[in-house]
Amino acid sequence: MIYIKEAKSKKMPGEYSLFISFSFNQEIINIIKQQCELYDYDKKTHVWEIPELYLSNLLNELVYIDSIDLDLLKDEEINKDVQLVVNYPTKPFDYQLDGIKYGLEHDNWLLLDPPGLGKSLQMIYLAEELKAQRGIEHCLIICGINTLKTNWKKEIQKHSNLDCVIIGEKINSKGKVSYASINERANQLVNKIDEFFIILNIESIRSSLVVDAIRNSVNNFDMIVFDEVHCAKSATSDQGKGLLKLRNVGKYHIGLTGTIMLNSPIDCYIPLKFINKESSNLTNFKKCYCIYDQRFRYSVIGYKNANLLKAQIERNSLRRSKDLLNLPPKMIVKQTIEMNDSQAKLYEDIKTNVLEDIDRVNISTKSLLGKIVRLRQASTCPSMLTTKNVESSKIEYACELVDKICSDNEKVVIFSVFKEPLEVLKEKLKKYNPVLCTGDISDLEVSKNIDKFQNDENCKVFLGTISKCGTGITLTAASYEIFLDSSWTDGVETQAEDRCYRIGTNKTVIIYKLVCANTIDEHVQEILENKKLLSDYIVDNKITELDKLKYLLEME
Repeated sequence: MIYIKEAKSKKMPGEYSLFISFSFNQEIINIIKQQCELYDYDKKTHVWEIPELYLSNLLNELVYIDSIDLDLLKDEEINKDVQLVVNYPTKPFDYQLDGIKYGLEHDNWLLLDPPGLGKSLQMIYLAEELKAQRGIEHCLIICGINTLKTNWKKEIQKHSNLDCVIIGEKINSKGKVSYASINERANQLVNKIDEFFIILNIESIRSSLVVDAIRNSVNNFDMIVFDEVHCAKSATSDQGKGLLKLRNVGKYHIGLTGTIMLNSPIDCYIPLKFINKESSNLTNFKKCYCIYDQRFRYSVIGYKNANLLKAQIERNSLRRSKDLLNLPPKMIVKQTIEMNDSQAKLYEDIKTNVLEDIDRVNISTKSLLGKIVRLRQASTCPSMLTTKNVESSKIEYACELVDKICSDNEKVVIFSVFKEPLEVLKEKLKKYNPVLCTGDISDLEVSKNIDKFQNDENCKVFLGTISKCGTGITLTAASYEIFLDSSWTDGVETQAEDRCYRIGTNKTVIIYKLVCANTIDEHVQEILENKKLLSDYIVDNKITELDKLKYLLEME
């Protein structure tokens, strides 16, 4: 008799595994090893653990060897009669009420609504429901991007009657904001905190002092919400390790992101691990989902077992479409631009130098990436590379677009990967009272600039780097966006696009993406499209243009 039981995974990827036990039989052992790329054998219990995706293959072979006793899990019964008891100051949309109810039914899960559907409001009111119905003491909100701290504080003050505190925030008598040292933040966390909502940035989690303070605190952090959970995708980074140490703190763990998979299935490891829905180590997880070049051990050439990961995410997440909001259309216009002669010559000179360097066998990856960045800078803003008067065709075209947009009394948001072209545009567009938000500008100043753009009719232009302003903020005062260049990652690009396309949008949003012809810009756009296809299948079950995916992942 072969006994196969489905249960929570111990070492294998996925939420559930198959546990196989039988009297010693070398033929059965051979079949397991032949049919299963991944397996674990417990020498003490003599039980084999394998991922559930291999079930059909095993049954086809084992049925000829011995009788099989199959013990599979039943679907979980969900309580459909969930009651909400809190009187909300802001009336949620129906789908947001569904999100709150889902949170009352699930302790550990992911909210994967696209940017702009109001995930923060759902978390605020879910925390209030858990406080009212189950008596939780604190809700700890970890912000994957530092600038989100003030945004969360604004949202809580706007939508909730409960109080909040940003860990380490100091405000003097003149209203100037500063932040305490790591030691002071750890001391604040370990001691009694009166406020219900506690806000912390992910950078603080890099410190073992802060992590230990949370784990040993006199406060009960019953609910931990990690906003923009995709930002901690590296399991080997200090913040990734720190985050995973908090998996056993409190009962409720929720990850928020509209873009869980930025580059590859491996991006899903930390989010699933954080919500206690993934038991394998990183090595096994990669082995399950990555196809490696046999000649180069660490070179990933594609992905496999997408159905397993897709099923795991579907079981443990809630994701709705923006169609729920009945928003106006979002139009993306890819505008191809010819560089002027001087800019084209500079670009070709850099390109020639790069190609010559590639011919050198000893060129380092770091050096090559640096040269690729120079190509991107040359196509966007040559003044980053030379003191010569080399005009940028992109910047000239962007100025023309802004003139047209603002002449119709509209506002516009301009994004770039680099800060320098934005600084150039701030001077060129000063008649439109632009605000600038880059990594050099404090979070408090960024927050003030966002408010100014949203509320001041004379402020027509918002200039922001994608890394600083591409996530978590609302810029619905504008219905136009201009991308001078693009991120390497579709998820990051989508996040930035949706700063204007979210709750509160009442006009068609038009997004211009500027691409210099015959440059690296075109290659970046191709990479974005390929990454989007992979993410669309695993997260949204979209299988259009599936043949384009064949070289990216194996479906079975």
